[in-house]
Amino acid sequence: RHLIATEGIYVDPATVWRWIIRYSRKAERILEQIKVKTSWRWVIDETVVKVGGQKYWLWDVINVKDRFLLASHLTVARTLTAAMAVLYEANGRTIGVPKEIISDGMMAYPEAVERVFGADSTHIRAKGLTAEINTNIIERFQGTVKERTKVMRGLKTLESAKIISEGFIIHYDFLRPHMTLKGKTPATAAGLKLPFKTWIELVDYLWRSGGQP
Repeated sequence: RHLIATEGIYVDPATVWRWIIRYSRKAERILEQIKVKTSWRWVIDETVVKVGGQKYWLWDVINVKDRFLLASHLTVARTLTAAMAVLYEANGRTIGVPKEIISDGMMAYPEAVERVFGADSTHIRAKGLTAEINTNIIERFQGTVKERTKVMRGLKTLESAKIISEGFIIHYDFLRPHMTLKGKTPATAAGLKLPFKTWIELVDYLWRSGGQP
């Protein structure tokens, strides 16, 4: 619909879907090499999503200072292993480790933080949305997540949902202006200087970085 409205060009939805898969995979492979300097505090949370009619858990970790989405991870179960997996994923995208990791009351989080970071990081349980220590950042982020999960409900496989999640991380961190960051993207707020601001510029960057897609 967007292409028809802006360019007067009809593209079959199946073709658009192939583009999304292709460029999300390619962008993820290249941009996963880019790391941000960790802030002293992260926030982690998990929520239920439906894929192909089945319940999965979507985990997200945010770097508080610049709102950088460090990890977005889909799992079939809400377990200690799953919590550790998303923390390892977030750690792989940062330089340094956080001093504090805030979460809700899920019992697995304290042990997951200790196993992944040892004594370098402290787990803090949020006291409530109005308390000084809270998960407000990630609660607001969940509104954005809900828009993404509307798309996931139409997907039939976990693999497809994971690819969409990877594409969403790229969109959220590198291309989507953030109101609380005064119109900056999390990547810009994190001090990253990248040669693209739109998906068109990103596709061109991927083309030049990795050859013809």
